[in-house]
Amino acid sequence: EIQAAYDYANFKAQSELENVTLRADHERKSAYLAKLEIDLEVARENEDRTLVIRDDAQINLDSAVEDLEIKRQFYAQELARITEDLAVMEEVINIFQSRVANMQDVLSKRIDQYQDGQQLGGISSQAGDLQKQWGGRLNEVSRQ
Repeated sequence: EIQAAYDYANFKAQSELENVTLRADHERKSAYLAKLEIDLEVARENEDRTLVIRDDAQINLDSAVEDLEIKRQFYAQELARITEDLAVMEEVINIFQSRVANMQDVLSKRIDQYQDGQQLGGISSQAGDLQKQWGGRLNEVSRQ
């Protein structure tokens, strides 16, 4: 019986020691759990803020892409219009150069005739014809 009492006392002492160790471990794990719960709450708040920032950034990106697409379309339209205007202006320049060359020949002939003693009677009517032709062509170009 003495041995049984001694074993019981030894068992009880070890049990108490184990209970102290288990309580300390439980307290440590409970504190760690509380820290993890706080960290989880902070992480969720950060995630919510990050999602809002991401959504705002996506909206801004979509808006910028839309604006750039509108500008691209406008650029393409303006490029087509300017290219067409350039072709018209090149045509006008070519017509002008041919008319100037033609007028130079006509004036040279008239000057030769004048120097030969003839009058310059036909030049003013030819200048009026050119003005009518150019005026009509320029009005057509400006309407385009």
